[in-house]
Amino acid sequence: MLRQPQKKLIRQPREKRKNPRHPMRRAAEVVFGPHEAAVPCVVWDMSDGGARLAIAHPITGLPRTFSLVLYKDGSVGRNCEVVWTDTRYVGVRFL
Repeated sequence: MLRQPQKKLIRQPREKRKNPRHPMRRAAEVVFGPHEAAVPCVVWDMSDGGARLAIAHPITGLPRTFSLVLYKDGSVGRNCEVVWTDTRYVGVRFL
């Protein structure tokens, strides 16, 4: 009788965030400075402490801090600091 190889369970990395993330697909804008045009982005998920963004801007040229505008009228926004980047997303911490 042939033995079937045992399946190894892949352990998920432990969540290190203090606040749970809430998935969303919300259009927003990133503002890098007072005299620069806003750049469109999509908020993929958000917690009380930060967010994961897809920004229509080269990630390599991204400043360390910027403002995230969540409503077109500018009534809701957050100052952000880049915590991590990969080829597609930017992780930010709210300041």
